[in-house]
Amino acid sequence: IYLSTKFMAFVRKKTKVFPWKVSIASPSSTVAGELETEEITVKFKRLGGKELADFDKLSEDKALETAVQGWEGVTEEDGTDIPFNKKNLHEVADDLAFRNAVISAYKEFIQIGLVKN
Repeated sequence: IYLSTKFMAFVRKKTKVFPWKVSIASPSSTVAGELETEEITVKFKRLGGKELADFDKLSEDKALETAVQGWEGVTEEDGTDIPFNKKNLHEVADDLAFRNAVISAYKEFIQIGLVKN
């Protein structure tokens, strides 16, 4: 039996922002005791070693500012897109379901990067 020992070369990517699916569970407005799940795409910044070491020391607001670089699928109730900017990030993150889902998804994003390396 021949096993290849060839590995792919490590390619240092200049892109430090990656799209990531985030599921947000919120209480249903129509069915008592049920949760509704919505999915958005958040553009997360891949942090370097020092930034990552300091990440858990940040306030939730600062952590969101550091990690989130954009989004898709975030809308008003009437379906109007909410453009990504720091002001809108803080306004939308006032919703605890959004805040918790995004921070949790970012920690998953970080862990997958650490486990695969």
